[in-house]
Amino acid sequence: MKQKIILTFNKEELNKFEEALDNSGINKLSELVTLVISKDNPEKYITRKVKEALSDLSGFEIEFITLSHNLKTDLGLTNYHKKSLKVYFQRIVKDLDSKKAVTVQECEKLTKVSDCIKLIKSKI
Repeated sequence: MKQKIILTFNKEELNKFEEALDNSGINKLSELVTLVISKDNPEKYITRKVKEALSDLSGFEIEFITLSHNLKTDLGLTNYHKKSLKVYFQRIVKDLDSKKAVTVQECEKLTKVSDCIKLIKSKI
């Protein structure tokens, strides 16, 4: 069984956490933390964060979700779920230092996972 853990760190704590991960030998976790913290690869960062949001709403594991999945038929997301993606996606856009806004209407029109990624890319 997988567990979801949300951690909040200040800069000093984050540096210590990264150091501990580097020394732990847990490569997959270290790579994921680096991706989310450094954001040096926006494409991978956006894809990961979109999959996290969709996983949160759908209940499917992040690893299960592919770019070709249909939000409604494959992931079971209703129009209500798609509207709530605005909050998730706006946070991603803000994390990438953009001031553009994601609208509820844009989220309602999304049909595939790849559409979600395109929407966010259009805002950065």
